[in-house]
Amino acid sequence: AAFLSLPGLNSKVISLTLCGLIAGTAASLMLSPMEALRIRMVSDSEYAGKGSIDAMLLMVRREGLSSISKGMPAMLLKQVPYTITKNCSFDMLTMSAYRILREMGYALTANVKIAVPLLSAVAAAILSCISSHPGDMLLSLVNAHEGPKRTRDFAKEILHGDGGARGFLVGIKPRFLHVILIVTVQLTIYDFAKRLVGIAATGL
Repeated sequence: AAFLSLPGLNSKVISLTLCGLIAGTAASLMLSPMEALRIRMVSDSEYAGKGSIDAMLLMVRREGLSSISKGMPAMLLKQVPYTITKNCSFDMLTMSAYRILREMGYALTANVKIAVPLLSAVAAAILSCISSHPGDMLLSLVNAHEGPKRTRDFAKEILHGDGGARGFLVGIKPRFLHVILIVTVQLTIYDFAKRLVGIAATGL
């Protein structure tokens, strides 16, 4: 990423952030219609008993094609920060941990190579949960309701509510368990699988 080298900035961080931005945006484009359908099917009894195709047709018939895309801004607010934070923090935390251990004179044993990615994965999971929760909350709100209200409308309601900006963190505690389990297992297996096929562990 030589073209991203800028004075005073770590080009690796910029490169990882850019990769996360592209991946998160691509995932949002693919997931947004499916998330709109999923949320509606679990939040509205009229959709709950229908199959996916019938429920999708009902949404489009009632609200038009915009019904499956109106959650895109919220999806981007969820998925892009989530992807950037998860991938970038995992890479940087493992790299920093291995560097510190080397400088302190510790041998990078097999146990160390298990502990470092595991702890880094937990930290990355916590950070990605925090960064993506406001978007996740807005995504659920905008897709659970019929009508013209969009992401910005729900965001304004939250900001002007009693909790102010803290309202964006409502429900984050149970989501911590969900995200920490998924991301920790995902990143730990990812790191282990790299080593199995002869690729250096993340951060080394």
